[in-house]
Amino acid sequence: MIVAYTEQAFPCFVGDRQDTMDAVPADMVVNATLVAMAVHLNEKGQVIYNVCSALQNPLTGYVLEDACWDYFSIYPRVQNGKPLKNKRPYVFKRFALFHTYLILVYKLPLEMLHAVSLLFCGLFSQYYNKQNRRYNFLMLLVKLYAPYAFFKGCFDDTNMRRLRMDVKMDGNASNIFNYDLQSMDCPSYLLNVHVPAVLKYGRKNKGSV
Repeated sequence: MIVAYTEQAFPCFVGDRQDTMDAVPADMVVNATLVAMAVHLNEKGQVIYNVCSALQNPLTGYVLEDACWDYFSIYPRVQNGKPLKNKRPYVFKRFALFHTYLILVYKLPLEMLHAVSLLFCGLFSQYYNKQNRRYNFLMLLVKLYAPYAFFKGCFDDTNMRRLRMDVKMDGNASNIFNYDLQSMDCPSYLLNVHVPAVLKYGRKNKGSV
């Protein structure tokens, strides 16, 4: 989604900017896993740990969008030596409204263009194919992310909080195995780590949309 955002591949999306989501750095997940393995090394029972941030350090869609906006304001896309202006996508809170809007504003004009192109022996086929790929890419993203975009639940992290309270480590070990999600600055993490990492590695071997 972040790659699509920077390429302005979609004008709108679905979800609720006020909903909370989980954003946990991979190193914190690894640290929590290592500590849990050490604590339960000789135990036969199973304890489920949810490494999640929604309850302790909630991240909303507003924060994620603002982080993307801030990043692309600092490092804008450039074309022919000139920075390109990014636009915030409109977010629909209901999938039915989103689907109706897309059909009326994009799909119907596209199919009309396709019909005209056929009448003129494929005169506009290249442009139609490009825009149709963008439309299909947007629909693919929506089908993939819609269940998560409308997810209203939060995972119980009681066991993880108990683990942090029960485990007593010295100062050095505490710094090495940091998995306290309350200490994470979400806007700073997104702006300085997550967004640039997604753009760096998410674009590799990615075809044009």
